[in-house]
Amino acid sequence: MTAPRWLDLDGTHNVRDVGGLRAAEGRVRSGVLLRGDHLEDLTAAGAAQLCDVIGLRAIVDLRAPTERPVAGPWMDGRAIDRLHLPLVDMTRSVEVYRKPDGTLDLVAVYRVTIDEAGPLLVQILRFVVAAGHIPVLVHCAAGKDRTGIAVAVLLAAAGVDPDEIVADYAATGLRLDRVRAALVRRDNFVLAGPALPELLDPAPIRTVLTALDEAGGAEAFLLRHGASTDELAGWRELAIESPA
Repeated sequence: MTAPRWLDLDGTHNVRDVGGLRAAEGRVRSGVLLRGDHLEDLTAAGAAQLCDVIGLRAIVDLRAPTERPVAGPWMDGRAIDRLHLPLVDMTRSVEVYRKPDGTLDLVAVYRVTIDEAGPLLVQILRFVVAAGHIPVLVHCAAGKDRTGIAVAVLLAAAGVDPDEIVADYAATGLRLDRVRAALVRRDNFVLAGPALPELLDPAPIRTVLTALDEAGGAEAFLLRHGASTDELAGWRELAIESPA
C-alpha cells in the first residue's frame, strides 16, 4: 500500500496529502486533496507552510454546531474559501450506537451516515471542483470518522483502488494518540469515551465502500443524490494523474 504522506504542520497532528494512492487510471495527484484534524491550533509557522508553501485554497469543515467550529485565526487576511457542512452529529451517534459493553458500533455509525449523507457529499464534491479550490483540505475534529467517510467517497469517485482507500483510512490510527491528547486540552471538546480498539479497525470504512458498491459505485451514488456527470468528470481530471 502507498505510504501516508504526512504534513507535519505545527499545531496539527493528522494532516496528510492523499497524493500517490493508486487508481484505475493512474495515481492521485499530490497537492489536490488533503485530509486532517481540527485546525484552530495551527501556529503562524504551520499556517505559513500550509498556505504559502503548499498553497491551500479551500477548507471543508465537517464538524457539528455542538462542537462550536470556527475558522482558525490564521485564516484572517488569507484568500481561503471555507465550507462548513456538518456531516453527522457524532455526539448523537455516540448515544444511539453504543454497544452493551460500552464501546461504539462504528460500523453502524458509518452505515447510517453513508445512507443519509448523500446530498451533503454531493455538496462537498461540488465545492471541491469549483474553480480555485485546489488544494482543498477536508477535516473534522480528529480527521478519522467524518473525514474518513467524505474522503473515501471522493477517492472512490476518482477510481482509487479500494484497498488503498482502506489503508489511507487506517493510517489515521498512527496519529490518534496525538490527536486525542490535543483534543482533550481544548475547552470545547468532550471525549466520547476511552480509546477504543475500533479506532484501528478497517471494518467501518469497508462498510462505506460496500454501500457504494450496492449503489452501483461511487459515481452512481453521487449521481443519484444530485451530482452531474460534468462534476464527476472534472473531479477525476483534477484528482488523477495518468502514467507518463
